[in-house]
Amino acid sequence: MTISAIRSERAWLRIPAATTCLLLFAATIARGAPTAAGAITYLGTDANIYYCDTKCEQPKCITCRAPAMRVRRDDAIVRVADNGSQERVDNSTDYGLPTFSPDGKRIAYWSEGRKDADNSFALWVYDLARQQATQIFESRTERIIYMSWLADGQHLSFLINEPAGLSLILAEVKESPPVRIVTTGMPLYFDWGATAGELAVHTLALNSDRTEQVSLLSLTPTSQNVEKVLSSGRTPFKTPCWSPDGKHLAYIANYHAESNIVVADADAKNPRSIVSLPVGENSFIWAPDSAHLAYSTAITPQNPVFHGIKLVDIASTNSKWLTKSDVAAFFFAPDSRHVAYIGVPGDRPYYNWTVVDVQTGKEKELGSFLTTTEESTAYRFFDQLAVSHTIWSPDSSSFIFAGVRLVGSPDKMAGGIAPPPTAWIVPIDGTEPHQISTAVLAFFSPAK
Repeated sequence: MTISAIRSERAWLRIPAATTCLLLFAATIARGAPTAAGAITYLGTDANIYYCDTKCEQPKCITCRAPAMRVRRDDAIVRVADNGSQERVDNSTDYGLPTFSPDGKRIAYWSEGRKDADNSFALWVYDLARQQATQIFESRTERIIYMSWLADGQHLSFLINEPAGLSLILAEVKESPPVRIVTTGMPLYFDWGATAGELAVHTLALNSDRTEQVSLLSLTPTSQNVEKVLSSGRTPFKTPCWSPDGKHLAYIANYHAESNIVVADADAKNPRSIVSLPVGENSFIWAPDSAHLAYSTAITPQNPVFHGIKLVDIASTNSKWLTKSDVAAFFFAPDSRHVAYIGVPGDRPYYNWTVVDVQTGKEKELGSFLTTTEESTAYRFFDQLAVSHTIWSPDSSSFIFAGVRLVGSPDKMAGGIAPPPTAWIVPIDGTEPHQISTAVLAFFSPAK
């Protein structure tokens, strides 16, 4: 499975087909919850992009084109008119994957719709101060499946899904700029360095050799070169990435059939193997303090469940367990003091949120939930999205997710129909979560 699965399904909830009834759910808005810092962007159940502060009393729809509201019904798009009647919208547009700029002042997103009796796949940037959207790219054939801002805030990179594989495109943030195809492959994972001229890539080449490798590229306005091949051959992980302070580059290499987490200088010199990994598919993310990595291994690639999370100190190379529970994804708080992870209870149709204190190892369960297709796909690629998105508030007091929150005893089934999925802000101190709005995907603005 590749990151192209980001748009592979349309269902809202991740519920096994055999499950015919739901657990108890929270259907009312939590009042009086503490307010986290930062701003929020979310994808509504009407396929529009919204923006608001954390109170979200009046969310702003940045993609709505008419006063009528669009909703999904049996995979069809319908319009709900002011009088409550519904009619089919034939040339409607869907939007997806809202992405804050590094300074939090703009939001990038993609669109899929029809234009002049043909398909239209486009990339947009919305300026929050000017309240204006600018189209950066459009194609009639290639879908945009992922996007990531560069550190300068003046360039966007994005993946398009072509018949032969994925292509990584680079564009300046202005109206219809010339775009640059940086590289192609399938799959294709990447991270940009502190400047637009540094790129770490992990991909399987589309040429006849079909070589999988991790490499460091350098780019100028007129050329690009592979500066160094960091690893060649099977490397069971996704995203090579620089530390937040820009001083180190981490990736996984295969040494004599053994996988190791390697940390090198920012220019890929002086590589050190700091962790020897078990056989399986691996994921890691940097702590924002740049002093630690959290990592885990899924033993069975077809079942992407990670068996616990470990924390490694990159200076001493000492590792310790953060949890031994099965998890689907994990996320560092901006202050590096906590990791939120999604637990996977055995044989249950729901997930659990838990936060672990990195220093003490103390865990706090923060509730169970049913996820949406969009959020579930994001969790599947959480290590790639860690370089472009965050679920944490800038002050590290809360995180956000979209889904159906469960209350009471999750193991006791209750009949009924699921409510629409909702964006929830969850304080890590255990106080009541705050319900925002119906949504299928949600993120916080980045910490400054």
